[in-house]
Amino acid sequence: MLALVGRCCRRRLHPKNYSKGYHVLAIESSCDDSSVCLIDRQPGKAKLIDHETESLDSSAVGGIVPTDAKTHHQGHVAPLVQKMLHRNGLQKVDLVCATRGPGMMGSLSAGFNVAKGLSVAWNVPMVGVHHMLGHLLTPRFFSNRTSPEYPFVSLLVSGGHTMLVLSKGILDHQVLANTVDIAIGDMLDKCAREMGLKGNMLGKELERLTQSGVKIPAGFPEDLQFPNPLYNQQGRVNVPAFSFAPFISAVKRASKVHFNDQLDKIPHEAKVEFGKQIQGAIFHHLTTKVLLAMNQAHSRNDIDLEKPLDFVASGGVASNQTLRRTLKHSLPKTLRYHFPDPKWCTDNALMIGWAGIELWEQARLHTDLAALNKAKWPIDQILNLDCWISRD
Repeated sequence: MLALVGRCCRRRLHPKNYSKGYHVLAIESSCDDSSVCLIDRQPGKAKLIDHETESLDSSAVGGIVPTDAKTHHQGHVAPLVQKMLHRNGLQKVDLVCATRGPGMMGSLSAGFNVAKGLSVAWNVPMVGVHHMLGHLLTPRFFSNRTSPEYPFVSLLVSGGHTMLVLSKGILDHQVLANTVDIAIGDMLDKCAREMGLKGNMLGKELERLTQSGVKIPAGFPEDLQFPNPLYNQQGRVNVPAFSFAPFISAVKRASKVHFNDQLDKIPHEAKVEFGKQIQGAIFHHLTTKVLLAMNQAHSRNDIDLEKPLDFVASGGVASNQTLRRTLKHSLPKTLRYHFPDPKWCTDNALMIGWAGIELWEQARLHTDLAALNKAKWPIDQILNLDCWISRD
């Protein structure tokens, strides 16, 4: 570990007695949400002072354009910081946290470079945070670090990630299952777009559609077929991984066979039923593979499913209420579920600030100003990036 944290050791900052409490400013800009927050960290408790997010509206173009996202962050992150400090009567803070990766490079750099500048101007430490670490630690902010307890399992589901992670400590994470192609959130968006849904967050539009209380319309096809990716067959048995790419092919095939290539124009009742079936098929695949991966971890003695085990579901897709019910119905009864409020499932600065606090206090690490962003950064290799600095 000393070799890892020593590669970029140029600046060690300890200007304040942090044991007496300190203020944290956090920035999240990994994708299309410019998010900033202030946290008051006191001995034994943490309080969210303020939080604000400005999201890029991509509804007109049907998806996130990386250059547009970068421009959005460049125009919003610094003003959000300035407004938040002024609104709360602060001239500076004691610790700056920002997303270092993974994510889109232009978006990451826009927020991370603002954090660097603030760290220099205020002469305070900075922590470069792993985006997915923020998601899986979110419930610990609201429990003041009492739960979930290590070891715990997290299902991280968003537009960019789908993975099941076993966490044994702040720096000890093992990926139990990952997607072999695209993320579940991306697939839900693609299916919603193929169905003709409109909006800035198509996955949420699909969920909203499926909540419509309508009956199955007369004449609706009874033989719709959706895939069960990575199912067992000769030479491939019990693969602990997710695959969502086949679902969009199934949607296009169904549109051609059953709806004359006009899925986006079918009656509302039929569209509701189609949405329920495709969303259900995607969630069935997800939960089936989660259960498989957890049973395999149990057989290796990595986890004990016969005893209470904390289970976190976070990321934008985890706000889907149907998915939450499906998980509870399908997974072992010994699990203790932690579902953050939907507001804190999507990308936010609170999760980055809290993860930064845990890295600062528990791992006793911060980040050198020479650090660069990383588009791909495996959660099980947090220390493999350079420019970590030990406080010890």
